[in-house]
Amino acid sequence: MCARLCHDLVGPVGGVVNGVEFLAEDGMGDDALQLLADSAARAARRLSFYRLALGAGGNPDERVAAGDLSAALAGYFTDERAGLDVIAWPSDGNVLRAHGGIVLCLAAISAQALLRGGTVTIAWRTTVEGGSVSVVAEGGAMRLPETLVPSIEGRIDPAALDARTVLPFMVSEMAAAVGGRLAVATDWSGADLRRLTITGDLPVFTARAGVSSLERTGETGP
Repeated sequence: MCARLCHDLVGPVGGVVNGVEFLAEDGMGDDALQLLADSAARAARRLSFYRLALGAGGNPDERVAAGDLSAALAGYFTDERAGLDVIAWPSDGNVLRAHGGIVLCLAAISAQALLRGGTVTIAWRTTVEGGSVSVVAEGGAMRLPETLVPSIEGRIDPAALDARTVLPFMVSEMAAAVGGRLAVATDWSGADLRRLTITGDLPVFTARAGVSSLERTGETGP
């Protein structure tokens, strides 16, 4: 996970460094300041997103404003090739933070699969019993690591994880911790992946939840 975070932050932080170097050169003041501003804003967007997606609260019933999650999601996609289409989002003022983190992570995973752009479509609906989410990635050129599906579904040996699959595995553990389950479907056209769909049931946390997906299934690998 550290490798993933470093990958996402090295670009904007490097931009800040370049901006400082430009400031030391005559005639580069305005360009350097713009580079600094853009890079700092990008880093802030990424940090805000990961704080909400992965920040652990001490209370499983902790809630967060749905608007804050929406803003973090929009900020994340500002720096992605993929576009974002939200067709359903909680109207309640506050939602379970654990559920919000799962939805944000699924959106990031889906965006990673779109190499040359495309669209990530999110439908997140909540009820008093919990909720459900569907995240669909569609594009002309998509990449799907062989271990991504078993990682999301919690069917992989943690020792086999790498920078590309650690976030999918983490989100499977996050879903299992609230008693939820994630499933993946893929649509292919010959050898080309055209659509990736991730769905999940997100029940309200109960005392029976809180075990990992590996513990629930008894599986350690594909």
